[in-house]
Amino acid sequence: MPDLNARPPFSVRLRTTVADVGAPLCVGLDPDPDRLPPRFAQGGAADAEAFCVAITESTAPVAAAYKPNLAFFEAYGPEGWHALGRVCEAVRRSGRLLVLDGKRGDIGNTGRRYAAALYDRLGGDAATVAPYMGADSVAPFLEHAGRCAFVLVATSNPGAADLQHLDVGGTPLYEAAARLAADAARDLPGEAGFVVGATRPQLLTDLREAHPDVPFLVPGVGAQGGSVEDTLRANAGGPILVNSSRGILYASSGDDFAEAARDAAERLAASLAA
Repeated sequence: MPDLNARPPFSVRLRTTVADVGAPLCVGLDPDPDRLPPRFAQGGAADAEAFCVAITESTAPVAAAYKPNLAFFEAYGPEGWHALGRVCEAVRRSGRLLVLDGKRGDIGNTGRRYAAALYDRLGGDAATVAPYMGADSVAPFLEHAGRCAFVLVATSNPGAADLQHLDVGGTPLYEAAARLAADAARDLPGEAGFVVGATRPQLLTDLREAHPDVPFLVPGVGAQGGSVEDTLRANAGGPILVNSSRGILYASSGDDFAEAARDAAERLAASLAA
């Protein structure tokens, strides 16, 4: 088995992978049992695995990264964890980046165990991290060289403004979270990235101006209403992964689901490369 810890900096591999495939497309792997095609009707962990592996194999020519959402696997219990491991193996075989979306964020040894699970056991290149316990909840995910902690900064969900836009000493909380993450990464071997939703392009513009070299993971394009054009304009050429989940995964509910997913991924990749 290859050494999962021996890898160049995340931002270097992000740039190389995007250049190889031609677009910063990230495919979210959220195998919702209520939406899987009929051939996966039993809805167990093995079906979720088979669906995600088929999606990965069909879209790999145009995807720079894959983002398994851990909740959709953990809901199956131990079988789901094993299925997730095999999906991660399929992503690694594809040569694409693996972003593990668990939104972890805890302090001390607990955070380090979370990081070990995502990076050392599952081989993730990056993980999503919640910063709201403070810098010591982000630091454990920055202690691994070659990895990126995508910190939840300005998310795409409707309730994001409930907390993220609160004024904190004259600064919106999302800006404070971004600075906290960037500062935490300064003296640690990993990199900090930001999760910034496509549904609020002005925030993306402001954050990109303040942090020109930080990788962004951008959900919210497509089903949530975010615009590719607005996202690329706001990003101003910075390092980025634009995620799409439902629009690709469920492009068809029939036996042609993998081909339909490939076609949807190709269309989105083409628009991201324009």
